[in-house]
Amino acid sequence: MSTDGILLEYKGKKNDVIKYKTIVDSNQILQEKDKKQEISSKIEILMSQTIMEVDGDGNLTVDVVIEDGKVTRGGESSPLPNAGQKITMKMKKTGEVTYTSVPIDFSQPSFPEGLKKKKDRWDSISTINVQERQEPIKLNYKYILWDIIKQGKYDCAEIKVSCPETSVELQEGVMQTISATGSTYFAHTEGFLLKSEVETQTVITVPKEEVVINTRIRVNVDLAEIKKA
Repeated sequence: MSTDGILLEYKGKKNDVIKYKTIVDSNQILQEKDKKQEISSKIEILMSQTIMEVDGDGNLTVDVVIEDGKVTRGGESSPLPNAGQKITMKMKKTGEVTYTSVPIDFSQPSFPEGLKKKKDRWDSISTINVQERQEPIKLNYKYILWDIIKQGKYDCAEIKVSCPETSVELQEGVMQTISATGSTYFAHTEGFLLKSEVETQTVITVPKEEVVINTRIRVNVDLAEIKKA
């Protein structure tokens, strides 16, 4: 690592292909007066990202394809409904998404520009669209470049991430609180995500009806394969 720091930028060449395996574990507890119901599920996704274009400023056009997947609930599995779907994305080298061919309900946080050293901190805003609100929910994610480590053969930035509890009113008498913690491992020399582990907790309360919905979602993303053009 340079004594001046490292750049957190996505890189690649046209026709580079990276595949990721994503596992989404969800656990939801519905408490309604004296009744309690628990629902758990697991979604497994194999996704490929193909770089279609890199412009002179390093901005990327990427085709994202959900190649395979399954959903497991109550011990029973079924194929992922949107397997085979392709989304074309345009993003800056910081990871900021500027275009998607299919509308998505959230925006991913991006990296800061410029050199970063160990223990540097930064914030990034992520938005989530929900049906109950006209305005999207804005979440302020906080990051710290925790360490520069070796993950297998890759020089890797270990980044700690957290989202402090954020409460919003979905509609009159219905409150939602969101928080998150996790770690991101970014191969900064090569310029791609190596793995990510994030756990998000959402609590929806309806005091008048004595209803509390507590949802915990853990998302693990791991590099499955990389093919350089």
